[in-house]
Amino acid sequence: MSKCVIAAALGWALAVPAIPAFAAEDAPAARPAIRTDVWIGSDADDNETRKVALGWDIQHRDIEHWWGVKVERARFAGRGWSESENRAYLSGAGSLGKAWRWDGDIGSNGDDLLGRASIHSTDPWRKELFIEREVLETRRGAREGWVQTFAGAAIDMPFSDRWSASVVAGVQDFGTGDNLRTHLRGNLVYAFAPEQGLSAQLRARYYRNSEAFEADYYSPPWYGEALGVLAWRRHIGGYQWSARAGWGRQRSSEEGWKRARLAEFGVETPRWKDAWLRLDAGYTDTPVLTDTGTGSYAFRYVRLQAFVVF
Repeated sequence: MSKCVIAAALGWALAVPAIPAFAAEDAPAARPAIRTDVWIGSDADDNETRKVALGWDIQHRDIEHWWGVKVERARFAGRGWSESENRAYLSGAGSLGKAWRWDGDIGSNGDDLLGRASIHSTDPWRKELFIEREVLETRRGAREGWVQTFAGAAIDMPFSDRWSASVVAGVQDFGTGDNLRTHLRGNLVYAFAPEQGLSAQLRARYYRNSEAFEADYYSPPWYGEALGVLAWRRHIGGYQWSARAGWGRQRSSEEGWKRARLAEFGVETPRWKDAWLRLDAGYTDTPVLTDTGTGSYAFRYVRLQAFVVF
């Protein structure tokens, strides 16, 4: 997949809807807003990523209709190395007719096109097309300016009041060499106690690398995992709480089956004068790109978001 084609596709996907249309007579008045986003992730190999972003919504009508700008400071570090960079983005969300919504960020670190774009339908069988570009968060990736691109499609399938499923398929280019990774993910959900917000899930994913072990990111010829997950989501006293715990098995072409675990937690505050906070945290022992692929592995993250409309 040509990197120029991917970059152009991302730019087009965001540039076309970037001019907001807030002219509907019954639409609420657009107001300015401030948003902040702090992300910290670390793993068992002492690799760490930190991203601190501050956004200014020039016009904010509602959560699905807004546009503005964002600046971000990103730092990638590991044992004996660190790299930092500044980014700037044009951000927004809006409608394409009555049946589709879009959102995303398009920007740069001064050298490369970065960002993300997504367009999805609003019907119960939600269809989505997405593309993301980000620096490859490894030592060589950060130092040599490798930019990974992930593009794909997803669909949600509500079979009944209690049963649903989702499927994601995509391809990933790593900004160096010839490797192209193909992804397939699936999630089957049964809401066994919907009044209490409880569901059981079966999550599975598989990917294959066309050129294995190409650089300093985790890339065996193939990798697969399956997790059984117990999930909970409730609104209590205006707060939205969520938690997920999973256990399963994982393996790659280089290793036999071994344990796979997942734990996630989230809370979002009630709206208070159009302001809110959201905290998400998690842990997994399945590999991410910075994994060396040897020994035990663990990845931890925390994300804090804040939003205020004036």
